[in-house]
Parts: sequence; structure tokens; C-alpha cells
Amino acid sequence: MAQAVSALARNTKEKKVHKLRELGIYELPDGREFVVSTLYSDGCSIYPVRAWWSFGSAEYWADRDGRLLQREIPTQWDVRDLKDTGKTATYPTPRIL
Repeated sequence: MAQAVSALARNTKEKKVHKLRELGIYELPDGREFVVSTLYSDGCSIYPVRAWWSFGSAEYWADRDGRLLQREIPTQWDVRDLKDTGKTATYPTPRIL
């Protein structure tokens, strides 16, 4: 039982390392900023800031293991590469024409 508790504690700690904020704005080491949407159970969508405000497409997907995927292909990035800027986006305002 001690092993099970130890493994559970370790997994919980690892998950916290990869926890991203809903609508948090993060920066990759190359200076680009992204809005993160965590509303999914199997990962997060990561949008360039300009795409977020115009209802554009996500550029990356962060899977449960913390890898950043682009079109389902692993990239050089990982969620640990995302630096929290401390800024938070809001949901874009719908526009009816």
C-alpha cells in the first residue's frame, strides 16, 4: 500500500508541474505569446494571441504528457518551456453580422 500511495503522490506532483491556467497568456523562449485554453479533458489548445482574438485556430496542442504538438506531430517544445506572463486573456466577444 505504501508503494501505491507513493506512486499516487508522485503522479499528482508531476501533474501540477504541467498545470496551465485557463486563458493564461504564456511565452515560448522564442518570444511568441500564446493564450491557453484548458477546457479539454485530454490536453490544452494553445492559440497565438492574434488568433485568439479573431476566433482563429490553435497553433499547438499540449497533450497529457506535456508535449506541444503541431498538427499531431511533436515539436521541440514542452509545457515547461511556456513561461507564464502573468497576463490573462478574456473570451472574445461574438460578433453577429
